[in-house]
Amino acid sequence: MYLTVEPQAQEKLQRYLDEGKDLLLDFDDGVGSLSNVGTCTLASVFRVIAVDKDAEQKDYNKSLDSNIGAFRYKGYSEMYMDPQMKLVENPTNKMLSLRGSNSGELTGMVNVEDLSAKV
Repeated sequence: MYLTVEPQAQEKLQRYLDEGKDLLLDFDDGVGSLSNVGTCTLASVFRVIAVDKDAEQKDYNKSLDSNIGAFRYKGYSEMYMDPQMKLVENPTNKMLSLRGSNSGELTGMVNVEDLSAKV
């Protein structure tokens, strides 16, 4: 699998890369300590999380290559991903969107959250 981060989306993520943080492509399904939704949810959205390099990432056991570096993710969330994906900015609302080569839009509004200690 590969994630292409379009230039406008890359601009939104660049500061986290400049600060040396790890990026997670999180399927926010209630699993793990970084989930916003708690347990047993029907939500199925992706979000990007910036964390410190030394932050606990045991739930994020796989790595996804991209044109801006690796993203860690929960291995079981692969079933919701496509072999080729794009992170793009919607020109109308400036929100990020995750799109797959086969499935189309995977998440229409991808939130970017900084959960590092150095916010």
